[in-house]
Amino acid sequence: MTSISRSLRALLLTLAAALAVAAPASAAGGQVIVKFRPGTSVRSALPPGATMAGTVADLGVGVLRTTADPAAVAAALNRRPDVEYAEVDGPMRVFATPNDARFGQLYGLDNTGQTGGLADADIDAPEGWSLAGMAAFPRTGGVKVGIVDTGVMSAHPDLAGKTINCGRAAAGVITAGTCPDDNGHGTHVAGTIAAIANNGVGVAGVAFNSPLAICKALSGPSGTGTTSDVASCITWLADRGARVISMSLGGGPSPTLRNAVIYAVQHNALLVAAAGNSGDATLNYPAAYVQVVSVAATDSRDVRAPFSTANADVEIAAPGVGILSTYNDGGYRSLSGTSMATPHVAGVAAVIRTRHPAFTVAQARSKLDASVDDKGPAGRDPSYGFGRVNLAKAVG
Repeated sequence: MTSISRSLRALLLTLAAALAVAAPASAAGGQVIVKFRPGTSVRSALPPGATMAGTVADLGVGVLRTTADPAAVAAALNRRPDVEYAEVDGPMRVFATPNDARFGQLYGLDNTGQTGGLADADIDAPEGWSLAGMAAFPRTGGVKVGIVDTGVMSAHPDLAGKTINCGRAAAGVITAGTCPDDNGHGTHVAGTIAAIANNGVGVAGVAFNSPLAICKALSGPSGTGTTSDVASCITWLADRGARVISMSLGGGPSPTLRNAVIYAVQHNALLVAAAGNSGDATLNYPAAYVQVVSVAATDSRDVRAPFSTANADVEIAAPGVGILSTYNDGGYRSLSGTSMATPHVAGVAAVIRTRHPAFTVAQARSKLDASVDDKGPAGRDPSYGFGRVNLAKAVG
């Protein structure tokens, strides 16, 4: 036995008096890390139920196993003049990293500086998944997420089986059962939200265990549509139980669009929309309605993207520059825009609503707004809103 180990064993024998009354016995118990001040020499018997578990090499600390409440034991030790510090020997865990072939390119989820960006300028997805109990990468169990966009390639290998509601709007009328993506934008958004995780291919979505409800309101190479179709899609998705509706689109204000937004909120849907790509303070709708979370875009260094709209309505920011996701050719493509930032936020909102099924829309939105890393000036600002979204904080 080394001299330091002998010293620690002797020092740990001083715990009897303090620990005997530190806390009532706990069935679980645990371990406490203890570091004594130099020169401590008082010896005594260990308290009932306490044993010396070991030492931490080179640090001069001991590990005590106790059947009492470890937090109370540590608190009692910290009141002793001969103790430098004591702490609960708390748990550590691996972070959930899926085996998707291109996960390493998703800096928005896990930024290691792989794209020349700033390490940890990301939404802390692996940490969040671990904290949320999603490290086994389940295929089901998440709340339904609605997407109003250009449709989806539902047969994409990373989206197969994800779409459980599918509709297409024309002159405000929804035809169920068809939502082909003739643009690619909608499939890209869908992948960021809910691409299958840990399937060995492609990418992983933020809320990979959520099913999707897709309503095609936009179409063609330019991805355009009408206010009536967007409004109809919003209400149609709300009627089908979408708890989050993602809208990477925008236009001018409209009473019909506003009424659709209000209808969806009244039907328990949290609405998330792109702030816009004009690079100025222009208000875009539906993001600018007070009932909708307006999303700005950041780059791999946590800096506001130059195209990202900045105004007082911006509520939250997310990665939106060079985002890799699924595409309607069956492959993957990198795109930029507040359209790419929005599904990151929608995915985090879905995880929040999955973990807190009793939350109202207002409660879920408040939790989302608090689940950020503040960027720019302290507090809410026009470029980042409350800050860049963080999944680990959303589930912590």
